Amino acid sequence: MLAVGVMRRRSFRDGVMKRLILVLMALVCVMDVTVEARPFRRYRKSSGSSKVVQPASVRKQVEYQPVETENYSASVEGSNDALDEVNAARARRGLRPFLPDPLLTQAAQRCAEIRAARRIHGHLSNDFAHLPPGAHADAAGCGALEPSWGWGTCCTYENHTYAGAAWVMGSDGRRYMHLFVR
Repeated sequence: MLAVGVMRRRSFRDGVMKRLILVLMALVCVMDVTVEARPFRRYRKSSGSSKVVQPASVRKQVEYQPVETENYSASVEGSNDALDEVNAARARRGLRPFLPDPLLTQAAQRCAEIRAARRIHGHLSNDFAHLPPGAHADAAGCGALEPSWGWGTCCTYENHTYAGAAWVMGSDGRRYMHLFVR
């Protein structure tokens, strides 16, 4: 009788051990697959084509519509009204206006001057290096367009509270616009 009880305990332990080993093997397999998985990318190249597939909303951002010069002629005078121009663009989309931040405006003016002097159509190597002491920004937008296009930078339609904006006319006839937001 004693031998039968010992035998049942061993078979029970063996069954538990087998299940435990199977669970551990399954976990190792899952971990191995997870480690080899790549991070999620919104746009992946398809295997048969080298073109990147973009949703229509991204393509539409590139399709700029020129602005009539009669609505825009006042801003050609200087960049003091840059934030007014940004807020007008926001108002056309039903967004609340940015509140002015003098330190962000100072940084935007400096970046726009550098970009116009060097004809840099995109961002500087570090836009945030031009923020004065005590200022901070969450994001920066820039653009270099002919005046008839109106204001065109990133961050114009984002949900921030404070902003500083400026533009400088380049020798190539483009407006070098810069926008800092927080």
